[in-house]
Amino acid sequence: MSFLTELKDDGVEEENQTFSDTATTIDSSAGSHDNGNFVSNHPEVQLPRNLSVLYEDLDQEGDETAFPAHRHRRIPSETGSEYDTDLEDLESPTKPEYDSSGIENYLKICEDMNMRPVSHFMRQTKNPSLSLRYQSLGCKKTVAITQALTSNTHVECLDLSDNDIGCDGMVSIAHMLTENYFITELSLEDNKIGLRGVANLCDVLSEHSYVKHLNLSGNGLKDPTAVVLGEMLKVNYTLNCLIVKQNQFSCNGAKAIAAALLSNDSLSELDISWNKIRSRGSEALGKMVGSNSGLISLNVSFNGLDALGAAAFVKSIKTNTQLVNLDLINTRIPGAECKELGKALDGNTTLKIIKLGNNPFKESDIEILFHGMTTCSLYIIGLEDIPLSKGLYERLQEFEKEQGVVIHYGKSGGNQRSRPMTSSALRLDEFITTNLSKLAPLILAKDKDKTGQLTITDFKECLQEAGLRLRQNELNRLVDKLNLTDRVPCKEILMGKIPTVLERMRNSAKRRTLHTESS
Repeated sequence: MSFLTELKDDGVEEENQTFSDTATTIDSSAGSHDNGNFVSNHPEVQLPRNLSVLYEDLDQEGDETAFPAHRHRRIPSETGSEYDTDLEDLESPTKPEYDSSGIENYLKICEDMNMRPVSHFMRQTKNPSLSLRYQSLGCKKTVAITQALTSNTHVECLDLSDNDIGCDGMVSIAHMLTENYFITELSLEDNKIGLRGVANLCDVLSEHSYVKHLNLSGNGLKDPTAVVLGEMLKVNYTLNCLIVKQNQFSCNGAKAIAAALLSNDSLSELDISWNKIRSRGSEALGKMVGSNSGLISLNVSFNGLDALGAAAFVKSIKTNTQLVNLDLINTRIPGAECKELGKALDGNTTLKIIKLGNNPFKESDIEILFHGMTTCSLYIIGLEDIPLSKGLYERLQEFEKEQGVVIHYGKSGGNQRSRPMTSSALRLDEFITTNLSKLAPLILAKDKDKTGQLTITDFKECLQEAGLRLRQNELNRLVDKLNLTDRVPCKEILMGKIPTVLERMRNSAKRRTLHTESS
């Protein structure tokens, strides 16, 4: 036997002896450590990687529960093939998606209340503006809708006008506003909400300041409600617009609101027209205008200023440096105040629109009024429903040209224009003409640097905020046709001077109309 053969035989015998000793050790260990972990007790035994993972999952007693059925899965090997193991991923439970529209909650509420869902509401839950005017909702349907809106994150403007909501419906709206922080504009006209409903709303607005525009017109509200509104205005610095027209506020109600606005400079628009405010109440409002530095637009039309209130407003106009739009239509201003009013308007550089129509002015009063305005920064002067002679009419036209101001006279709303234009251009022209009182404060507020010009984007926003009902693509096309490249001239727009491109559109449409008729 060669040396190499002996060496191999010795190695084989040594290896066999080592394996035999190891096996004997394993057998003895298995008998003496039934409850121990085999792998951890014998580190000298090297198992395959995947098999060692399985051993770590073994139960101490080694029964069948060491391989739970729910853990089976297939693990790819290093060679790329797959084989069955006893592991399986547990599927994590899927979370239900958040119902940002509130539809699911609304359907469940309607089912619980045995009530048919309002389809008009369901179609608009993902729109920024939700209008439910004239839907005859009543209290019950309003409660269901407001509960659904509690979780809604889309609606920013909510219009529930003329639905006979009542006090209980108003309470549910107030509760909804404690949890919904997205609604910033709320219109509740003609709903008979009463003192209790307004009190609940004011409690919420005093603590949760998210609503910027509030319309409570036509609810028959009286002076106690005005007192509640006044207390809310003293602590609320988010509300920008308050409309309380066509209610039953008298002098005490006007005094309460005026007193609150002496310390509130955040409210920029107040419409308190068509109430029962007389001398003392209008005097309080007039004095408030002289001290308030936040109001941009004030409408006290169809109230009774009389001599006392008119004198207070004239005095305030001289000192106010913030008010842009003042509506005094049908407020019984005495003609004797025209002289002082003209002087006040002559010295005021911020007021751009004043409406004096349907007041008991004589021609001589109008002459005195305009004689006092040697320099005029106004854009619009309203003299609707005041009789004018032909001579005075011509003199007012000359004043318009000299001072660059637009005067509305004749029937309410000024002279009506009917020119053949494309539909979008016609709507824009009519909108600017008839809604200057709404449009002017928005344009002037956007013109923060006082350059007299706006960007195209700001101009579009002003038109939409003032209520122009054009789709976005129609508005974009119309503005493009106006050939306004960078900036929009504010003064020309407010004075009714539509850009020349729009005039060309009128002439072009007129030529097309004549051509069609002749053919």
